[in-house]
Amino acid sequence: MIKKALLFTVISLFALSFITSAAMPVFEQPVVVTTCGQSPGALMVKMISQQVGIDITQNDLLTAEALEGSDYKTLIVTMGTSGKGMGAAGTNMDQEAERINNLITTAKENGLQVLGAHIEGMSRRADDNDAKSIEIVMHQSDALIIKDASNQDGFFTEKSEELNIPAIFFDKNNEMGEAIKKLFDIQ
Repeated sequence: MIKKALLFTVISLFALSFITSAAMPVFEQPVVVTTCGQSPGALMVKMISQQVGIDITQNDLLTAEALEGSDYKTLIVTMGTSGKGMGAAGTNMDQEAERINNLITTAKENGLQVLGAHIEGMSRRADDNDAKSIEIVMHQSDALIIKDASNQDGFFTEKSEELNIPAIFFDKNNEMGEAIKKLFDIQ
């Protein structure tokens, strides 16, 4: 009996730390994922989402024009930048900011939900470009999915509470699939 009570307590504490206090919306499929800053996070989101059965497409240079009139119900935007990625894509942070702001505006006008994701740890919070990427996406998101390694200083917990944006946190990459399943209400 004591073991069951202890297990229930541990599970309850884990669940409470898993989601912030704001009400979490249920996201719908099909999904498109892009990146604000050309980091590889969008690819990771796509791969793990597919593993748990999400109908998802990745387009790292997705434009508002391409999104308009699409069948997508959810837009996921990963936060954090890669100088090499932006160079290879022939873009810079100012261009990325304009693209993502236009993209999110169009998504909202077309009834899509926006999920912000920071899943690559503190290395994607290292400079002004990373901060700009986070600022753009976070403030316009309906919810956030955040890797604990990206939140070592409590930044995402504090900002999500301040902005009243629900956030779900996960520890290891192999736990991201379970977090995604919760966001899309997949059993």
